[in-house]
Amino acid sequence: MATTANPAPHDPEDDMPLAELDARARADAALRRIRAGSDPAREAFDLANTMNDETVGRLTNAVRRLFRRG
Repeated sequence: MATTANPAPHDPEDDMPLAELDARARADAALRRIRAGSDPAREAFDLANTMNDETVGRLTNAVRRLFRRG
């Protein structure tokens, strides 16, 4: 845990929306926030939700490309 005398270094990824980061950077940012006192359940939910949104988007785009060809 960080103390006021020795604050943890600030990573720019911590301020970025999860959707703008790759999977590894998202996980690292979530772990840093948990170590800093954030709710682990909330961090896990946000991380999974973002990854799910990306997967659905990729699948939707693939289906659209498939139907455009046909």
